Amino acid sequence: MLDMLIFNAIQIIFILSFAPLIKGISNRLKENIQSKRGPSIFQPYRDIWKLLHKDQVVSRHSTWIFRYTPYVVFITPIFITLLIPVLTTYPLFFAFMADMVGAGFILAFGGFFATLAAIDTGNPYGPMGASHTRMVGFLAEPVFMIVFLPFPSSPARPSHISFRSTGAPPCRIFSCHPIS
Repeated sequence: MLDMLIFNAIQIIFILSFAPLIKGISNRLKENIQSKRGPSIFQPYRDIWKLLHKDQVVSRHSTWIFRYTPYVVFITPIFITLLIPVLTTYPLFFAFMADMVGAGFILAFGGFFATLAAIDTGNPYGPMGASHTRMVGFLAEPVFMIVFLPFPSSPARPSHISFRSTGAPPCRIFSCHPIS
C-alpha cells in the first residue's frame, strides 16, 4: 500500500514539474521553425509563478461556478495522472475506473466548467469565446475517439485486426499500444 502511494505521488510530482518544460520546448521549437528567437524554454515556469502571485478579480455578480472553476480545471488533469500510468506499470489509485475514453470525458468535464464560468461572468463576449472553444472541441474530440477506440483494453493480450481488400494479401495490424 505504501508503494502504491509513493508511485502515485511520484507520478503526480513528475507530471506537474515537467509539463511546463514540455510546453516551453514546444514553443521554442515552433519559434525556431519560424526563424525567430523565441522565449526561453523555462518561460512557462515564470508565467506560472507570475499567475500564482496575482490577486483575484471576481465580479460580485458571478456565482460559485466562476469561483471554483479554476480548481476544477486544475484538478482534472491531475486526476488523469492517477488513471493512466506514465512512469510505471504499477497500478494507480483510480486505474480501475476508466481508460482513454474515460480520461477524455474527465477532461471534457473541466472544459465544461470553463465554459460555464465564461457564461457566468455576465460579459457578452464570454459566451461567444466559450462557444468558439467548444466548437473546436466538438471537431477535435471525435478524431481522438477514432484514434484510441481500436486499441484493446488489455495490453497483455495483443489482438489483431485483419483488413482485406479485393485481390490484395491480408494486412494485419497488431494493436498492443502502451496507452491502452
